[in-house]
Amino acid sequence: MSYPNQSDKDHLDIILGPPEQDELIDSVHYYATESDITIDEAWSKCVKNTADNLMKPTKGGFNSFTNIFSDVLEEEVHVNDYFLSHYYRCFSTNGQFLRKLNKEDRHEYTAPALNFQSKNIVDGDGNPIDIRKFDTLKRKIIQNLILYLLEVNWVHVTISYGYTPIKKEVV
Repeated sequence: MSYPNQSDKDHLDIILGPPEQDELIDSVHYYATESDITIDEAWSKCVKNTADNLMKPTKGGFNSFTNIFSDVLEEEVHVNDYFLSHYYRCFSTNGQFLRKLNKEDRHEYTAPALNFQSKNIVDGDGNPIDIRKFDTLKRKIIQNLILYLLEVNWVHVTISYGYTPIKKEVV
């Protein structure tokens, strides 16, 4: 199977822990109360709003994700879109992925994830990039950038290729 045929299945996931900054925590709590939704739902809306803002073109004409991914990959790429998904009961309070623990031992947190499909991260010619270019070091760099930019407690960055697990609880 050629890579472009995989580009709708391969993706980079940036999974976000809860907010760290007190003012943001208070804002999320206030929004949840005013909107009569859970704190996790309010945090997801905040993450989506932030990501939507990062997708808006900057003065240079590119969006912030395009600039980040181009810098990390050390090549020109364009990020055209993302989608928001969630990971349910998959993490400890410090962001450790808990695939092998019993469900009862996992943190209740619903973690929002920014998902970037390969078909929406394209090179200068408009071709989907190979998602495996985001190797361990590059994912760690993205993790540290997102920790700094969004001021969250933890970030878990992963790639998936060949399938798309969306909104599924890890068993």
